[in-house]
Amino acid sequence: MKRFWIIVFLISRLQGAAQAQQPPTLLPVPQSVQYGKGELPVHNLSVYIAPNAAADVVFALSEFSKFVSTQSGQPVKKSSSAATSTIRYTVNTSGHQLPGTDEIATRNTREQYTLSITAKGIDIAAETSTGLYYAVQTLRQLVQGQGRNAYFPVVTIRDQPRLAYRGVMMDFAHGGLLTVDEIKKQIDFLARWKTNQYYFYNEVSIQLDGFSTLNYKASYSQKQVRDIIAYARERHMDVIPFVNFYGHLHELVRNEKYASLGIGHYGHELDPRNPAVRTLLKNWIGQYTQLFNSPFIHVGFDETWETKRIASDSSTHLNPETLYIEQLSFVSSELKQHGKTLLAWTDMSLFYPNIISKFPKDVIPVIWEYSPDTTAIYQYLNPVLTEKKPFFIQPAVSGWGHIYPSSTYTYNNMDLCLQTGLRHNTLGYITSVWTDSVEPFVRASWLFMAYGCIAAWQGTAPNQATFTGAFASVLYPAQATDMQAAFDHLATAGTYLEKCLGKNTQSLPRGTLVESWSNPFSDYYLTITNQHQTDFEQVRKHTEEAQSRLISVLRQSTADSSYVNSLLVSARLINYSASRFLWAKAIVDRWNDAMLVKKNPDYVFYDLTYPCHSLLVDAMDETGELKQQYAQAWLSENMPYRLNTILGRFDVDFGLWRKLHLKLLDYKIQQKQGPARSFVQQFTPDF
Repeated sequence: MKRFWIIVFLISRLQGAAQAQQPPTLLPVPQSVQYGKGELPVHNLSVYIAPNAAADVVFALSEFSKFVSTQSGQPVKKSSSAATSTIRYTVNTSGHQLPGTDEIATRNTREQYTLSITAKGIDIAAETSTGLYYAVQTLRQLVQGQGRNAYFPVVTIRDQPRLAYRGVMMDFAHGGLLTVDEIKKQIDFLARWKTNQYYFYNEVSIQLDGFSTLNYKASYSQKQVRDIIAYARERHMDVIPFVNFYGHLHELVRNEKYASLGIGHYGHELDPRNPAVRTLLKNWIGQYTQLFNSPFIHVGFDETWETKRIASDSSTHLNPETLYIEQLSFVSSELKQHGKTLLAWTDMSLFYPNIISKFPKDVIPVIWEYSPDTTAIYQYLNPVLTEKKPFFIQPAVSGWGHIYPSSTYTYNNMDLCLQTGLRHNTLGYITSVWTDSVEPFVRASWLFMAYGCIAAWQGTAPNQATFTGAFASVLYPAQATDMQAAFDHLATAGTYLEKCLGKNTQSLPRGTLVESWSNPFSDYYLTITNQHQTDFEQVRKHTEEAQSRLISVLRQSTADSSYVNSLLVSARLINYSASRFLWAKAIVDRWNDAMLVKKNPDYVFYDLTYPCHSLLVDAMDETGELKQQYAQAWLSENMPYRLNTILGRFDVDFGLWRKLHLKLLDYKIQQKQGPARSFVQQFTPDF
């Protein structure tokens, strides 16, 4: 027996040693990683920062000290000289903190770095401070253990990005408006994956001088935008203005003061024939180029459908293609005077096959396609390849039509865009995050934003099957198992919900959001619920498990809880989407069984209306509680703007359950006589 326990002890020690030697998860995966034997204890670290060190170098080293101290509780000591420091670094070229227009010509060397950790110290060699900063981001993932036992493994890493331009486009026009603090959190998050561009998509959500009534108290001041730009610059991320100078300007032309600038009445796009439009755009271009110092600007120029519609319906003999090119040429010429390189979408080539050949020479086409469809991508790409133009490619997080993004759909779209882009030498890769449907939290898209940024650096997409586990181990190492499970259960719940809903999407691809607030008592949706009861139940099971895991993380973690809480509320929202249909079916079935089949009220009023334990009261309770939690989570992420647009949906739903509750009570109180009717016939449930 004694020998048995000795063997068990030795096996457990060996297993523990094997686990301890497991290499840490690195995202993005560096080009070359070679582990050695041994480790460097964190408490041995010291760093020397020269008095004349550049601010960007000081910032990178300060970030290193900050995260090491946070994770290990061991401060990085300050050395009196470079000779005594255990952290040694070289930066060959000063400046160049942000990507310029010449990144391709320099073969991405601006961001490359070499990192060597031995038992005696850390050596970093970087071409610029950007490479130093990215080496620090890798070090952040390499540190192992806690407290006095924290250490770095012995390793040599050589790395540089596959793509020069790796961006995220954040929508600040359609949904809620993130607070400045939240934007900074997002920039910090994206910096961890070595993202170098942040596209600030705006229609009228930045305050411009002379336009004070446009989105008053629902926009960013120029001071706030400058603050965001400076914050991103420290993290080697270029904030690029993304402004539509043709279409998507409903918030402008719906105002009477500017209505005459639109090609349609209270429509969506400007009228290029109107001289006042050029006056306005010259003003805007002057202000935007003063505000944003990026060498790039994305001007959109997509979906100018209104011009096309008016041209086909009227006798004005408009030529939409000509107007489009005239408008793009004017904007290009104006912005060129300010030294800007223009990016523009190419979707109009579907209507006008030769339009790319008419683009101004220096405009860079951007191929956007948000589905995992090779044919669809090449519909946009082929005209660009025919003209031999350099281009960017832009997939998207499929979150605008769902509470939680459609996972596999998003991954496949990103993978296909990356593969196609690399095959044809794309300049860069932009991950879109749209907020058209307002309701979903942007934080629900963070996982997928990271996926896109990591893929762009590596030049290969992460493994879909293992990505949530890898991501969780980097972001929440102590709660990685729970976080991975939560992500996976949310994705599975979404898959089941898509089996039930998604016919009426209001042009939101594969979206379940529109129908999730539909009348669950209508014949159409009762039929769907009868057909998909098991699928709806699976949605509830998986979101309940996701909630359990997220609550566990919130109870254990000392880190910022706002991200996890947003996922928790998202899980409850998805659960509610399924519950309301199941509740409606249960209510109808219970009534019809009692009143039509058994012809005996039995306990039906108790089951449906009892003040503390009944289906209708359950529905009211959940609607009211969820509304409060949603509002709190919204305000932790966004300004109040548009919050009431969503809260009104909860109010309407609460009204549905409350009206039915009162109708059933009135029926019981009045003891109505006559033959019983079905629940829907008797109470006509509707909003």
